[in-house]
Amino acid sequence: MLALTRRVTFTAGHIYRGGGLSRAELERLFGAAAEPSGHGHNYVLEVTVEGPVSDRDGMVVNIKDLDRVLQELLAPIDHKMLNTALAEFADAVPTTERLAQVLWARLPKRLGAAHATALRLEEHPGMSVRLEGKDPSMVYLTRSIEFAASHRLHAPALSAEENLRIYGKCNNPNGHGHNYVAEVTVKGEADPRTGIVIDLGRFEKLLEEEVEARFDHKHLDLDTPYFKDRVATAENIARTIWELLEPEIPACRDGGKVALHQVRLIETARSWFDYRGPAAG
Repeated sequence: MLALTRRVTFTAGHIYRGGGLSRAELERLFGAAAEPSGHGHNYVLEVTVEGPVSDRDGMVVNIKDLDRVLQELLAPIDHKMLNTALAEFADAVPTTERLAQVLWARLPKRLGAAHATALRLEEHPGMSVRLEGKDPSMVYLTRSIEFAASHRLHAPALSAEENLRIYGKCNNPNGHGHNYVAEVTVKGEADPRTGIVIDLGRFEKLLEEEVEARFDHKHLDLDTPYFKDRVATAENIARTIWELLEPEIPACRDGGKVALHQVRLIETARSWFDYRGPAAG
């Protein structure tokens, strides 16, 4: 079996209204995005299909056929207002979570010998949602935050020679720095009334307080307490961010029906690290 992911883009507008929500409730949940005149996005859609590689043509599915399916899927909404273009949003808030689920429901699941296994919808480069075919009711929402920090890779339990051998130039006594990106993914089912997995306003505030304020423009070893007994490797930074966020995530949604799923720490364009908690392995 082999998986193929195809990326396409489309442009659409939406107005946050419906679901019996008052204007005050909409403004509390969505802030400036609740403006009654609406707003729009350049969306990115990625669809993953999986299947055997054909002995005849060497393909899982002909990309031209997949593009045709995606074009037909998006034709009703590209350069349209989602509230009026999709019957599903006649009286429902057109959140990104709900839009992903509508697209998944409308997407043909079989393409020859291949079948659709996942869908990712990006609203903007810092926020996306993902569905998996095995349980499309579960939504994985990712929000990213950037911070600049320096560190020195040095383990006190090791000799100077061992530290230099293991960490090389990253053991420089005066340290070095990175522009880190933390991609934080939460999971949950979309609220049937609001269409959200997590209150983005609360989520973003949490990321600013627990990640940006603690680490941005800091020397991780000297300016924070988290790496006194823990080497400030990217692995340990990801683990620390998880430990700071995991107990606080449920409070970012009324009823607490949301959980932290993954912290991805991007250290360089060539290296990123995913942590899903101590029980994930």
